[in-house]
Amino acid sequence: MKTGGRLARCPLKGTISDAIFAVLYGCRQNIHKILAHLRALLPSVVTLVLALLQQEKFRQYSPPAAGPRCSG
Repeated sequence: MKTGGRLARCPLKGTISDAIFAVLYGCRQNIHKILAHLRALLPSVVTLVLALLQQEKFRQYSPPAAGPRCSG
């Protein structure tokens, strides 16, 4: 893990601190992977939201259908 994952030297002393440091580093790696997936997904989500907003705006401002008028 030190060479492939660029694990830094543990600044703390002791066996327990080494284990905690390794677990925290693993959490860091997982968070980086999750963020990379979210970054890849973000443009699709933004495009979808903008399309839905555009569709709602079009529906909101479209003129009413011409129907029979009542003369009174």
